[in-house]
Amino acid sequence: MDNQVLLYEVKDEIAYVTMNRPEKLNAVNGELADALKATWERVENDPGVKVAILNGAGKDFCAGADVSPGSTDPNVPHQVHQGYPPNGTNLFKPLIAAIHGYCLGSGYAIGIRGSDITIAAESAQIGFPEPRLGLPLVPIDYLPLMPFKISLEFMLLAWNEGQIMSAQRAYEVGLVNRVVPDSELMTEATRWAEMLKMIPPLYIRAVKYGHYRNLKMKMLEDEWDYINYVHPQEKSDDRKEGLQAFLEKRKPHFKGR
Repeated sequence: MDNQVLLYEVKDEIAYVTMNRPEKLNAVNGELADALKATWERVENDPGVKVAILNGAGKDFCAGADVSPGSTDPNVPHQVHQGYPPNGTNLFKPLIAAIHGYCLGSGYAIGIRGSDITIAAESAQIGFPEPRLGLPLVPIDYLPLMPFKISLEFMLLAWNEGQIMSAQRAYEVGLVNRVVPDSELMTEATRWAEMLKMIPPLYIRAVKYGHYRNLKMKMLEDEWDYINYVHPQEKSDDRKEGLQAFLEKRKPHFKGR
């Protein structure tokens, strides 16, 4: 019934979706990405589900993409990205993320940018390690999830332990809806789910479509931008150096090529 890396349970019309790689801090590898992609379709098509709650097993929500060798299928383009919730396009039922511990990179993309409501435990630490690792970043328009200057700070510097956002700071800049003690995280997420169950599905569909329509990452569909900005990152020496330095637990030496 459940994929080993992803647990799925429905109770009282709420689907509880749990990323289940605690030994890897729920880092998203190809298998987990594929399981998430299938789960969003499952949630949307299940008449017994009105709301979904996403959480992570263990002490962290998600530490980002798994960058270890062989973690993804090189023949599947943007495999990790395919696990992100397709809100407003293929997923119209409400999605609540209950985040705790590390919520980094792809964890941020799934639990904050990709979820309708985010409830954060006091332990949550939200960061963006991509620049530290030299990971290729698809050019995207500014997404109004937080103030412009804070967004630039986050995207450029939130790989540094001193710059990682606390749950309270994330609440102050509008990234999360509530901050609660860790012991109350799932209780609070379920309380929000119960409220959302009372709203007409067609109303929710219209609101989600309207909100996400202008947030679509259209750059992914723009071949020119891919050729000129994304592909060079993927093939760059800096990309290889960032990954190697991460695996060797040393500082990277980027050369701009």
